[in-house]
Amino acid sequence: MSSGDCTETRSPGSSTLPTPSRRTLPWPPPGWVRSMSDVTRAINVFDSAAYTRSVLDLTMRLAEVIFAAGAGAEDATAAMEAITRAYGLRGTEANVTHTIIALTHEDPATHESITRSRNVKYRSLNYGKLTATSELIAEILDSPPDVADARKRLATIVSAKPQVPALYRRLGWSLVGAGAAVLIGGGVVVCIAAFVATFFIDLITSSLDRRQVPVFYQNVVGGAIGPIVAAVVALIDTSANPSLVVIATIIMLLAGVTTFGAVHDTLSGFYLTGTARMMEALLITGGLVTGVAGASLLVARFGFQLRVDANLTPTLADLPVMLAAAMVIVAGFGLAVQVPWRAFWVVCLLGAVAELLYLGGANAGFGLVWSSALSAMGVGLLAAIAARIVRTPPLVIVVSALVPLVPGLILFRGLLQISDGNIDGLLNMLTAGAVAAALAAGAILAQYVVQFVWGPARRLQRRFVGPLMALPVRLGRGPGTRI
Repeated sequence: MSSGDCTETRSPGSSTLPTPSRRTLPWPPPGWVRSMSDVTRAINVFDSAAYTRSVLDLTMRLAEVIFAAGAGAEDATAAMEAITRAYGLRGTEANVTHTIIALTHEDPATHESITRSRNVKYRSLNYGKLTATSELIAEILDSPPDVADARKRLATIVSAKPQVPALYRRLGWSLVGAGAAVLIGGGVVVCIAAFVATFFIDLITSSLDRRQVPVFYQNVVGGAIGPIVAAVVALIDTSANPSLVVIATIIMLLAGVTTFGAVHDTLSGFYLTGTARMMEALLITGGLVTGVAGASLLVARFGFQLRVDANLTPTLADLPVMLAAAMVIVAGFGLAVQVPWRAFWVVCLLGAVAELLYLGGANAGFGLVWSSALSAMGVGLLAAIAARIVRTPPLVIVVSALVPLVPGLILFRGLLQISDGNIDGLLNMLTAGAVAAALAAGAILAQYVVQFVWGPARRLQRRFVGPLMALPVRLGRGPGTRI
């Protein structure tokens, strides 16, 4: 072999010096290493770059999983920066813009940058996967395992079978509808009709989603089912209030809307992501309203008129039934979004607490918006304690517990008033939006107070102005705080 020519050969994951060859340029090329120390330094630089790329790839995959499963932009950004620090990479910049996750690392020795980005095209609430990934992130921050091992464990989480089969998740959404019907004063027939209606709503919208039908049209179809089932109920039982079936389906469809994430991102300073999520929530709500209004006009041609007649001021005798209905709603939502089994009893209990606080505030004259905010703050404070008991991110507990307070009744009343030409309907629509924002803002404020008092919020970088909701945060100002 001549010493004048060379070719470069590299195996995956390793580096070797160029191998001489007669068909290439003279060896060594100008500017190549001049001593063994230079050779060693060149090998280390290559290995460092490969290690950096592997860490960035793992970090991006972890952030993508929690972001797609329901975490906010702040949680995903904080997770990426914390994971890279745990693996020894300093000066890493992370950013989230609605569906784009970007991560950049600059080598302090060469000032060369390596950038990774991923497009999260599809997001759906999956709190089982979110919790498992959060636990893996916690282990990485405490004692980072080998990058390859961490990737295998993440692949296991992603490819694992769902906690419950699809049928049970669909039955969970049906329980949300049935519980909502009882919560707003529906009888046995209305409860059964709401159960059946929400079952078929999830069945049809899931089928449309698999065919990549836009989410707006999915909700148009889902919203149209409620009035049609309500018309059937009016034929079966003339003494029933069929409009409550429509309200129950609205509550079920609004339960998965990303209002909480939109408010969280906006309050945390991620204005572009928060605005995009808010537009997504408005789009979903607009499709729902369109479907309900269109189906209502259709059934009106056959002589069936929808009217709202729900009990908004329950007596003390109604309280046990309403609290039980709230727990049923939360249990159904927990099945649908796969809340970890160990946290089920906590979210059901806090769901009843949320309803109790809301009813107390409403009967005390605080109004719908402030009663919702106070209830959310109470649940947020309790969730900080419950999250440590059941080892589940606070986001899972808070969102699940507040589902019974979704403003489906206010939204439906506003829709009917607008269809009748009553300007008060617009005020009811705005009130429904204010209630949804108050629920999110109250819970986020409670989490911020808890994390600020016990330390983690003070340790965040200046960029983060809100609390972390989907990541492992240890309370306390000592070195045990993870993030």
